[in-house]
Amino acid sequence: MHSGKTSNSISRPPHGRSTYSILIIILSGMFSILFSYYSILKAYTINAYGWDLGLYSQAFYSAIHGRLFYTNLAGGSFLAEHFSPLMFAILPFFYLYPSPYTLLVLQSIFISFAAVPLYYLSLVLFSRAEKIGKIKKPELYAFIISLAFLLSPLTESPVYFDFHIMVFLPFFYFMSVYFFLQRKLFLNIIFLALIASIHSSFIFIVIMMVIMEFIMWYKENHRESRDVRRWAIFSVSGIAILIIYYIIAGIVKGDINHSTTVSLFVSGESGAASRSLEGLVITLIYNPVKFINYVISNYEIKILFLLLAFMAVDFASIDSPAGLLPAIPYLAYAMTSSYIPYYFIGYQYSMMFIPVVFVSGSFGIEKLMELKQDGTGRKRFKFRNIRNTFIAITAFAIASFIVVSPISPMSLEPSAIHSIYNDSRGYMERENQFMYSLAKDVNMNATLVTGNSLYPLFYSDMNATAFPYGNISMDSNYTYLIANFNDSQTYLNDGNNISLSGLASAYMNSGSYGIIAEGYGIIALEYHYRGIPLLTGPFSVNYRGSLFNVTGNIITGPFPDKGLTSFQELDLEGSNIHAGNSTYLLPGNYTYKLSFNNTSHNPLKQINITICGDYGKTIIANISGSRENITGNELTFNLSTPYIYTGVIYRIDVYSNDYTLYNMSVSR
Repeated sequence: MHSGKTSNSISRPPHGRSTYSILIIILSGMFSILFSYYSILKAYTINAYGWDLGLYSQAFYSAIHGRLFYTNLAGGSFLAEHFSPLMFAILPFFYLYPSPYTLLVLQSIFISFAAVPLYYLSLVLFSRAEKIGKIKKPELYAFIISLAFLLSPLTESPVYFDFHIMVFLPFFYFMSVYFFLQRKLFLNIIFLALIASIHSSFIFIVIMMVIMEFIMWYKENHRESRDVRRWAIFSVSGIAILIIYYIIAGIVKGDINHSTTVSLFVSGESGAASRSLEGLVITLIYNPVKFINYVISNYEIKILFLLLAFMAVDFASIDSPAGLLPAIPYLAYAMTSSYIPYYFIGYQYSMMFIPVVFVSGSFGIEKLMELKQDGTGRKRFKFRNIRNTFIAITAFAIASFIVVSPISPMSLEPSAIHSIYNDSRGYMERENQFMYSLAKDVNMNATLVTGNSLYPLFYSDMNATAFPYGNISMDSNYTYLIANFNDSQTYLNDGNNISLSGLASAYMNSGSYGIIAEGYGIIALEYHYRGIPLLTGPFSVNYRGSLFNVTGNIITGPFPDKGLTSFQELDLEGSNIHAGNSTYLLPGNYTYKLSFNNTSHNPLKQINITICGDYGKTIIANISGSRENITGNELTFNLSTPYIYTGVIYRIDVYSNDYTLYNMSVSR
């Protein structure tokens, strides 16, 4: 496939290892350590909110014990849900150290070291002798591109998340393009195959990559008609093989799942205009209004996502539309969906898009480096454009990293490393230790239902499942129910319109379950348990007065999501979860202390408090303030409840405009 060198032929970068190549390897190593630390800390502090970490951990654990990537969350083999042969290559690492942390470290390494092949493929493009003109240091520009990739919020997006096999895509993608530029066809094919092995649907990305490579090969070698014909035959043959592989993968999935039906050409699964590609086309033709409504849904977030991607390369991708072809499957998958995680920072889906943007951006920057003679002095002008382009790329990369990156100490993200680190100490540390002690007391062969954030602790239990998204009903009688009432997902309804908190309340109130552990907002119930709790822990929470609504003399609240910044509200919206943690009461004896601000010298005399559950629908208790429990500007009282209540709202009538609530503390 080698052709004679033309004026625009593909050439190789200078030999030898530059300072910048060594530096990008060092930085990739540093980022892999930082990403590993952050993601492990996030999982350790029970902040891993997605079900994927527990799902993959259980799938790999079952595989090393003789079952074909079985996971109870999928109700069978994971390969029947997502056909990912790459999992066989990951399995030996999990075998050496079977732990969710192994997966998090592998993820961090591959995300970080994807910057290395990006550096070298950019260097190939920027080093073409006929194009660099006065640009003396292509290594510097290649370094900036790879550094911008490391700093991009979309690159770091899955680090916020837990674990997903999709994170291997950027490394394989960059390697494949690099070997294409180097004319190493065999290695190019190897990495194209590895991309297809991540997920059977990724063959559409690979098909677009093959088309992209053919177009670029044709542009570079259009005078070599024989070579172009050979490349065309290779491309058509490759696409045919990929489609055959996709069909076979669908048949294998059906066989693993013991199903007679085969689902092919499936698009987005959540909030999509249609689950199939042909369905999208039919919807566009016969119901364009519906199609457009899906496209414009959450348009502000979609636009922000696209801007963050293209600004990372200073919109240079515009000069290389062919380089964006591999992004078409993602755009068809995500932008026709109302499901926010497809296009929001904090999920794995950006992995299908951001590597394409950086490669197309590198091709676009290469075009900007072309210095054409026009007799008007444009050479110097174009050089200044290149310099300004890289200044803009560097400035945006640093700014976005500081503001959004999870590992930035100055990040505005609620799940930034400083927030997670603070969670790992003090009260939260005791909560973590309580949960890990509880996990040791649970029979790992029993049926168990818990939440996503706790599920990784029970991944070795093949009978464990998790809320939300599990096929769970109120009639299900699990041996154990373990719920973290500090986790907003505990209050999410699944497809059967129930929540883990609702199931816990029904179990507790039925009399068929007993408490084996309770503390720090975590409760564990066991079927037919009649003893005293094996583990107990304290409970303490403070609600600021600003979390309450005031109407005349009536103070109502707290509303934990009140007063959030617009950035935090966007983060919660993007997470598709309940807006803020719900208030709750678990069985026990509570002490309340309410502090008021007094704008007059009149003493606090009369207060009436109504405590309601289910956001005001159920009255739990009525409390009347008296001389015995009012001291100065403070009211104290006790409450005992044998039940579980969620959505707890306090209606406080102070009978005076002179008093406003400053703080309410609840402890047990």
